[in-house]
Amino acid sequence: MLIYNVTSKVDHSVHAKWLKWMELAYLPQVMDTNTVERYHLTRLLGVDESEGPTYALLLTFSSRPAFNIYQEKYLLDHQKLIKESWGQQVLSFPTILDIVLAGE
Repeated sequence: MLIYNVTSKVDHSVHAKWLKWMELAYLPQVMDTNTVERYHLTRLLGVDESEGPTYALLLTFSSRPAFNIYQEKYLLDHQKLIKESWGQQVLSFPTILDIVLAGE
């Protein structure tokens, strides 16, 4: 199993609008790729929020091949959509995590 994590700092001025956009527009589009098993949108706690809250979007993939399909077919368009929609008001960086051990 693999997790693609996107950590984003969201400017206070667009915070509520961004959250609604994630829920109603972006995440449904991500799930429509049929490559992502599930997602979690989490808010980081205990971090400096003077410039806005920080979120981590965790997209879970069942395998590396499933992630590769997402990466090859959809990832660049999704990154472009975020940049075009929010510009410098949402600053993001991605990481890829390989699940080594998991509990239930």
